[in-house]
Amino acid sequence: MSSNLPIFDRKAALELLDNDEDLLQILIDSFIKENKFEKDILENLIEKGKMSEAASYVHATKGAARQLCLERLKNSGQKLEDLLRGKISGETQPLVDEMFSDYKEALAILKS
Repeated sequence: MSSNLPIFDRKAALELLDNDEDLLQILIDSFIKENKFEKDILENLIEKGKMSEAASYVHATKGAARQLCLERLKNSGQKLEDLLRGKISGETQPLVDEMFSDYKEALAILKS
């Protein structure tokens, strides 16, 4: 589990952006409005054996999470992507559940 990581490391995100508060807000707004990550879509891809597409779906959200220093989401997304790409072995559903939990928490924090 990645629960010991912060959900959102605002200070680190600002450092990546040369302390540009306006740019950070633009990225946060973009994440909230444009990054739609739906569990049903991911589970459907996995169910149909479309692991490469599922990994790409996860990768897009993980990349956005990395840019915003959404540490838990970045971490759980990386684990799930690695599993879907066959780099690690394990059960898919627990990692799907973990990533979606982290995604919902990240969205709630960003919206507050």
